[in-house]
Amino acid sequence: MRNRNSAGARGSRQTNGRDEAEENTRRQGRREDGPRNDREESARRIFGLVPVFEALKAGRRNFEEILIADGARDSRLRDLIELARSAGIPVSRVSRTSIGRDLEGVHQGVVAHVAATEYVDAGKVIDECAKKIAAGRAPLLTVLDGLEDPRNLGAILRTVECVGGDAVFIPERRAVGLTDVVAKTSAGAMEYVPVARAANISRLLEELKSIGIWIVGAAGESRTEYTEWDWTQPSALVLGSEGKGLHRIVREHCDTLVRIPLAGKIDSLNVSVAAGVVLFEAVRQRRQQSAGESSTET
Repeated sequence: MRNRNSAGARGSRQTNGRDEAEENTRRQGRREDGPRNDREESARRIFGLVPVFEALKAGRRNFEEILIADGARDSRLRDLIELARSAGIPVSRVSRTSIGRDLEGVHQGVVAHVAATEYVDAGKVIDECAKKIAAGRAPLLTVLDGLEDPRNLGAILRTVECVGGDAVFIPERRAVGLTDVVAKTSAGAMEYVPVARAANISRLLEELKSIGIWIVGAAGESRTEYTEWDWTQPSALVLGSEGKGLHRIVREHCDTLVRIPLAGKIDSLNVSVAAGVVLFEAVRQRRQQSAGESSTET
């Protein structure tokens, strides 16, 4: 595994020109974000058959009750009900009108009331990544710089789970948190992917660098294509908000920037689609490396 400070790592580290005064301000804990957004409240409801079933299987939530709409007939409901009752969770039948009240999205006749989602501690995630690096493994992290659409966050969590990513970091302020819409869109992935909040994304990136993780920002104006970066190294993909991209100061804390080449008339991808494209390239490179090492050993 390459050391992030080695000259042989593919993709040169960009200089950002921070002066001493700016660095001192950062160390004093200046926050980049403004007032807290109410949407960051943790999800207390999970809706949809698959998200509820996955939450039950994961066993990380404290369920208060599960509501099933009258007339719901999906064949998988029997498995869900059996699993809930075996765990001692009350299951009740209610009218379809009442079950869907105040919900955004399709609930499929299943809604669970749960204790608030707990975010993982950012420091613990960083410590776990440091242990992996010391053991010769390469963590793959995703950092979201001010994402606002809960559906995008849910889709990204689903992708991170599918690629076996280690964790997702989100800002504490002015960004979407783990809402019920995120849980539904993630199709159960929110129950498996560690999500940590950071008071200051720029400071977080510096902490990740200090343990040997390369910081790779996604930016359309970069000259480096995402396939040219060596994703077999410990890496953190940084994605900006919808329409605005990366904040300037966050961009300056990245080691390098990469882009996804586009051939059509639209100049950008949806952020969750971009996450999928880049993260699966990381998986492709890592599998290719593993296959090469296996053939060498034989």
